[in-house]
Amino acid sequence: MYLALRPPWHGEGSASAPLDAGVSASASDEPGADDKPRKKKKRRRPRTVAAPGGSDAPGAEPSYEETEPLVELTAAQRQLEWRGDDVTLPRTQLDMAGGGDARSLDDAEINATIASQSRGVQDCVVETATGTDLRATVTVKMLVDGAGRVTKSRVQAPRYLHGKGLLPCVRRALGRMKFPATGAPTQVTLPVNLG
Repeated sequence: MYLALRPPWHGEGSASAPLDAGVSASASDEPGADDKPRKKKKRRRPRTVAAPGGSDAPGAEPSYEETEPLVELTAAQRQLEWRGDDVTLPRTQLDMAGGGDARSLDDAEINATIASQSRGVQDCVVETATGTDLRATVTVKMLVDGAGRVTKSRVQAPRYLHGKGLLPCVRRALGRMKFPATGAPTQVTLPVNLG
């Protein structure tokens, strides 16, 4: 028995071949080969989307990549706005006795934590912007306490993303981040470029 697989988009003459005619077999000379009925396997027909410039062009093959139409956004939906908590640093008292080693996070500590733990925030931005052509910088400001936990957060993003639940998603992601404990609060800014 010989089995030949031929994709429907392969070679010349494919336009006339049915899309589910991908499997062909030739009869075997083995005795009793025709005794059993053969089960026909169903093949899923790929959903097609026309290639840019039209698929009617000579030699052009149809594109099989599924894409959904982009959401048409208004100017109001693209407008950047802040939502969230007040993330200003609380007043601190100066310890004149010099007994405390409390300090703010330094740039190296901030950059290392963001590089290793900010994926969740980025995923939130991408998830809420999927299906749009938005190009913007989403700014996340957070207040990190002396123990290294994010206690408050504020997000500047297009209004459309806020409507899709960006702030709650970002807050959950920030709750999983852990900065070094330095004993003093620090305000941290995380920009996420979209587009």
